[in-house]
Amino acid sequence: MTGTVNMALIGCGGMGRSHLRSAREVQELNFVGYVDAVEAAAAGACHEFGGRYHTTDVEQVMRDDAIDAVLIATHHDSHPPLAIRAAEAGKQIFIEKPMALSIDECLKIEEAVEKAGVKLMVGFKFRFAPLVARVKEMVPRPLVTVGQSLHSAMRGWPLTPERGGGPVLSNGCHAFDLVYWLNESEPVLISAAGGPLTHPEHGLVDNAAVSVQFENGSIAAIIAGDSGDARYTSKFFFEVLDGQRTATLFERCHKALLSGCEVDSLSVDELPTALSTDPEGTRAELQAWARCLLEDTPSPVGPRDGTRATAMVLKAFEAIRSGRTQELRL
Repeated sequence: MTGTVNMALIGCGGMGRSHLRSAREVQELNFVGYVDAVEAAAAGACHEFGGRYHTTDVEQVMRDDAIDAVLIATHHDSHPPLAIRAAEAGKQIFIEKPMALSIDECLKIEEAVEKAGVKLMVGFKFRFAPLVARVKEMVPRPLVTVGQSLHSAMRGWPLTPERGGGPVLSNGCHAFDLVYWLNESEPVLISAAGGPLTHPEHGLVDNAAVSVQFENGSIAAIIAGDSGDARYTSKFFFEVLDGQRTATLFERCHKALLSGCEVDSLSVDELPTALSTDPEGTRAELQAWARCLLEDTPSPVGPRDGTRATAMVLKAFEAIRSGRTQELRL
């Protein structure tokens, strides 16, 4: 691959456009094709961000030999067929979270990617948030981790079980992935409480309090759902404690308070401009994606990471429904 990755965006809605705005500052990524079921959305993205064409036919992109990679930002239920088709077409794949809505679908994506020999990266942006990286350096082996993804009532397709998976999976998967990443140990036991608290009409688990035990013996507590705005901590909140040091990430990981570390507090506003203007890692994750393609290195957030996050959430659902702790072995 040359010094530029020719990309196609599949799904030109809000999340797709968010990636396009970040990609404007990633010179290695060149978006040339736009696909959406709504022609006006694809046309609008092409007009605003530039490119060679727009279409409602995803096969046009799959057949286009000039396209090196695709960014999939569609409804969650469409991720598996699109990712598998892209792998079959030899396209590199960046896919929005969650990778899929079931463990079986995740494993099928893994199989397709491995068989095709392409790379896949999952959009877990908080791994690339600058203060998260600092906290991971300061408290590299936590004994206890706390994670939170709480927001006001979800609406629209992400709420539905068949298309979006509901708030615990749709948005909460960020918390499950980051708690894993802060520990870098496989989750092995999951217990949970929760249920259809805010949207009983859908019958899905929309709020959950989850306990995780990792292979190395560390533990975590995760709260996820759409029961309301967490005004003090913010939607995304994380804390790591190792017995001597504590780091608390709040205000969507834009700020941190520390104890037992070389500094007492951190703020993205105090960082160099390149970092302070990307507080949640939305640009950095695309830069990492471009580097892995151009340098032919492993994906920084690979398909197994996508499978793990979905599996952690779904095992929590099983624990809630059964009243029993669930084993997780991938």
